[in-house]
Amino acid sequence: MEDTEEIVLVELFTNVYRRIMKRLAPLARQEGLSMSEFALLWKAHQCGSRRVTAFSEDLNVPPSTLTGMMDRLVEAGWLARDRDPEDRRAVVMKTTPRLNELVKNLKQAANRSMEKALRALPSQTRDRLVQDLTSLQESLDREEFDR
Repeated sequence: MEDTEEIVLVELFTNVYRRIMKRLAPLARQEGLSMSEFALLWKAHQCGSRRVTAFSEDLNVPPSTLTGMMDRLVEAGWLARDRDPEDRRAVVMKTTPRLNELVKNLKQAANRSMEKALRALPSQTRDRLVQDLTSLQESLDREEFDR
């Protein structure tokens, strides 16, 4: 693949991501969340209990910034702090029933928001897109693991 083709792919992913986030932003604002907080909550829901440093690495946000954000999310009842069962000195963040309900509602709203755009694609294109993006994600995961 030529360099120009690779950068075109990056630009396409960026543009698609921005448009999806633009559709999801009102859903986050409705709950009083910034998009950064929304991304952190989504990651917490996906991964379960984790240390702040793991979230920091995944979201590419400094731990000090993330700690302040998590303080607000704990205070609002979206996340809870708990001791790490493997290291009682360490703290892990975990989801709460309030977050689980939010994610359930956000998934439904996001599906409604994206349905029109995605349904306009032929089913074969949607299926291929899922397969291709899954392959790309697996390739990126392998590359990170090999480092």
